[in-house]
Amino acid sequence: MATLELADVRKAFGTTDVIHDVSLDVADGELVVFVGPSGCGKSTLLRMIAGLETLSGGAIRIGGDPVDHLPPSDRGIAMVFQSYALYPHKDVRGNLGFALKHAGVDRAEIKRRVNAAAEILGLDELMNRRPRELSGGQRQRVAIGRAIVREPRVFLFDEPLSNLDAALRVHMRVEILKLHQRLANTMVYVTHDQVEAMTLADRIVVFRAGRVEQVGTPLELYRAPTNRFVAGFIGSPAMNFLDARAVAGTVRLGEAPLCATTLADGPVTLGLRPEHLMRRGKGEPAGDGEATLEGTVQVFEHLGGEAFVHVELADGRTLVAKLDGEQAFRPGEPVTLGLRRERCHVFDERGERETALH
Repeated sequence: MATLELADVRKAFGTTDVIHDVSLDVADGELVVFVGPSGCGKSTLLRMIAGLETLSGGAIRIGGDPVDHLPPSDRGIAMVFQSYALYPHKDVRGNLGFALKHAGVDRAEIKRRVNAAAEILGLDELMNRRPRELSGGQRQRVAIGRAIVREPRVFLFDEPLSNLDAALRVHMRVEILKLHQRLANTMVYVTHDQVEAMTLADRIVVFRAGRVEQVGTPLELYRAPTNRFVAGFIGSPAMNFLDARAVAGTVRLGEAPLCATTLADGPVTLGLRPEHLMRRGKGEPAGDGEATLEGTVQVFEHLGGEAFVHVELADGRTLVAKLDGEQAFRPGEPVTLGLRRERCHVFDERGERETALH
C-alpha cells in the first residue's frame, strides 16, 4: 500500500493541452474515483499514473517516491483495463500467473499468489477453463485477479465494468467494493458512470475538459456541488435547473418566492433535485419552510418502487420529480409539488453555486 501524489501534472498533444495542472493527494488505502464525461481527460491521467503516457509537466509520486521517470513495470502499480485482454490459449491459472512467470518470480511464490487471488475472487473452480468458457463477469474477475497477484502498491481501474450488462455491473461493483475492503489497497478508479462513482468512492474527483472541478466525498458533492456542472453530473436523475430571478433577497419563479439568496438582483439558476420534490394534495397548504409548484403531468415513468414524473409548470418550463412508485399519475392531470426551501441550490450567472442551505 502507498500514497499517490500528483503535483501540477500537465499533458499536451502538440499544441493542445488535455490535462491542465492537476494536483491531487490520494491517501494510503483510499479508493478515489475519477469521473466525468467522455473526453474530459480522466483516462489519460490514469495512463500517466501508470506510465503509459508521458508527462508534459509536473510530477507523480507513489509512496513518496518520484515515479514519472520510471517504466510501468517499476512503478508498483497494476492496471485493470476496460478490455479483459486475457490470453485466449491459456487457462485461468495461466492467465493469473503469466506476468509473474515472465518476471522470473519463483514457482512456489507464483502458486501462492495465484491461489490467494483465486480464493479472494471465487475462481477456484474455474482455474482450468479458458477465456472462451467464461462469462463476462468471470473474465473480469480473472482480469482483476491478474492485477492482485502483482501485489501492487496502487491499483488502477480504467472503466472495468463498461462491457458488462446492467445487472452484472451492479454485481461486480459490489465485488470491487468488497475487494477494496478486504485488501485495503490504494485504488484509483475511472468511470463515466456517476452511480459507480457514488457507490464505490471514498472521494470523487470530477473532471471537465482536463481540469478538476471538485474533489470530495460522495455526500459532499451531492449536498454541496461547487458549480452547476458538478450539480448536474452528480445525482440520478439529474438535478432540475430552472431560470429564475433574485429579487430583494429571494429567488423567484415568476412571482412565487421559493428560497432566500444573498445574490444581487438579477438572473440566477435554481437547482432542484428530483428526489427533493414531494407530491402535495390539491389545495393542501405549504408547510413551514416549504414552497409549492403547480404543474401538469406530461410523462409518468413507473419503475416499481419509485416513479419519475415529468411535470410542465404554468410558464411552460419542465422538471422531473422522483416520487413514490405506489402513487398513480395520468398525463394531463394537474399536480402540486412541495419542496423544502433548504433543499434549493442557487447558481449565479457564471454557474457558481451560492449555497445549498437557506
